[in-house]
Amino acid sequence: MTPPSGQLWIELAPLSASAPARLIVFLHGAASSPEYLVPLALAWQLRFPGATVVLLEGIRPAGDARLWFDPLDRDPRGAPRIDTAVAAVATRVRGLQGVLGLGRQQTVLVGVGQGATVALEAARAHPLLAAIVVGHAARLASPIREGERIPATVHLVHGAFDSVVPLVHAQRACRGLRAVGTDVTLDVLEGESHTLSQGLVNVGTLRVLQTAFRGRNRRGRPTLH
Repeated sequence: MTPPSGQLWIELAPLSASAPARLIVFLHGAASSPEYLVPLALAWQLRFPGATVVLLEGIRPAGDARLWFDPLDRDPRGAPRIDTAVAAVATRVRGLQGVLGLGRQQTVLVGVGQGATVALEAARAHPLLAAIVVGHAARLASPIREGERIPATVHLVHGAFDSVVPLVHAQRACRGLRAVGTDVTLDVLEGESHTLSQGLVNVGTLRVLQTAFRGRNRRGRPTLH
């Protein structure tokens, strides 16, 4: 696919043609860039050698970096306006799925900070977009609504000493998702802050491996295969 004009798009081809084909999409944090996540993407690809890995760039310029949304731009309820970012990500993911011949069951969204918020909200707004969402230092843009259904499996990974996105946001997200029946985990790493350490990467990939190879989750929904 051709990326939107002026936006960076990094794509890593599968390492193995014989491994299960997947699409893993990475969304960087605030005032960051896809290049920052290349080491993370390579670590994931070693665990999932059949995956096409795509690192998307935020839609809003922020100096030499990018944002997915302006945290100061909020709706009347006080929630950040992220609809444009969510729609852009959904469109790009669907385009990639069409080109690769893959669907929801083979798609994983991995977000960091702002990117994690966009990934979570994309799974809420577009239930057929991805089977698994991994949120590093994640927070929801708005509380989970009563009766809401999020079919994706969600894995939240957070540093206990994250001062940029305090742990309480991930805890609230986990409680809200669990309350409406979402298949969700929250891993808190002691001694970690708002960084992508090897420990945080290992936990994220391990959770997805566990989900991908258990065949079906506890509610009988198909997962990655």
